[in-house]
Amino acid sequence: MKTSRLLSVCVAASSLFMPYKAYAQTESVNPYISKSIPSVALNNILNSETVFCYTVKKAPEGYNGYTLDQMAITGYCGRLGVEKSLIINEFFKKKENISQSVANCQVEPKIIFRFIRGVDSTDILFSDTCPSMTIFYGGTVKSFNAEPVQQSVQAVVEFFSKGKINFTSPALLNQLMPVGVAVNNQNKSSTEQPTQFWVQPPQQPSAKPAAQGWNRIKKN
Repeated sequence: MKTSRLLSVCVAASSLFMPYKAYAQTESVNPYISKSIPSVALNNILNSETVFCYTVKKAPEGYNGYTLDQMAITGYCGRLGVEKSLIINEFFKKKENISQSVANCQVEPKIIFRFIRGVDSTDILFSDTCPSMTIFYGGTVKSFNAEPVQQSVQAVVEFFSKGKINFTSPALLNQLMPVGVAVNNQNKSSTEQPTQFWVQPPQQPSAKPAAQGWNRIKKN
């Protein structure tokens, strides 16, 4: 079996995690997809400002760990760069790649991409055992049969699964302010203000300014 073109391009692009410009091309999206999901959900995908990747599985009974769309998170597999446009072109713009027939198989969760725009997001789940693309937004769920490009689905799952690391909750890392600004030594104190902002904390004696620089997460 020949390696799919998508996998080849992903491998070539793996070191090119460069910024990309947001764009809106709803007119070129497969009408079957654009008419099947909320327009806001599609807008989050096409105009996403960042895309995160997670590995997931069906949550077992009694599971109380971290979840995403009611699935158990098993790892974090990076932030997409040029891969975003590859996925959109492969699965959203080529009409022949999505079948309108009902798939006779059961979706097994593998990879989820979270497309974030502002504070809103749309999730896309890929399953290779039952080649499909499932879109989650605002409590709605819509699955698409991707059997015509089964190799591409397998390539996506294989490529991103290889790069997964253990998942750590962003909330516990305390790396972001509520507006999405990265915490550094200069603005860190603003995250420690009392909830009742009109209550002024006692004046502290002036101290030597803290060194500037972005917080870094120590990797094992």
